[in-house]
Amino acid sequence: MFAINFIRRVVHHEYPSFIWKLFDLMAAVFFITNCILAELDAWSRFQSYKQLKDHLYLNGYNERLLRTMMKSMCQRQAALEAADELGMGAECRLFFNRKSYRRYHLIPDFIFENPAALVSGYFWRSTFFVPYYNPKVDFCAIEFLKHSACDSKPGLRKGSTKKTRSKI
Repeated sequence: MFAINFIRRVVHHEYPSFIWKLFDLMAAVFFITNCILAELDAWSRFQSYKQLKDHLYLNGYNERLLRTMMKSMCQRQAALEAADELGMGAECRLFFNRKSYRRYHLIPDFIFENPAALVSGYFWRSTFFVPYYNPKVDFCAIEFLKHSACDSKPGLRKGSTKKTRSKI
């Protein structure tokens, strides 16, 4: 909204001085850049979520898998969501609590240790430009099979003539 308002004011020459134009231009660039970076971060966290969910499903709960997700709050949230969906949410929460992470720990740990890491190539690649992860497990098919086993034969089990619903 701010960027649209800025463009309208520039087109209609509603600025009293060059300083205000410059200030609004810088503010518009800042807000647009933040929107783009937020989308890139969401994409990267989704890739991390898919990868961790695959590993948790295939290998079971393992703290070594969760240690890789302790860098930032976004990664911890992705790990908690993946663990919740697989029924391992309590163990995951307990692990992060034992490591003294709470929901108000927003700033990534490495910023306190090395603030210059924000401009490193590794930070940008691992935070905003994570490559696409092709899941090994098709969770949509698993959910479909779990629910369709009950509904494929409406109310009948195999070899049964009595109408009882099977529970999975």
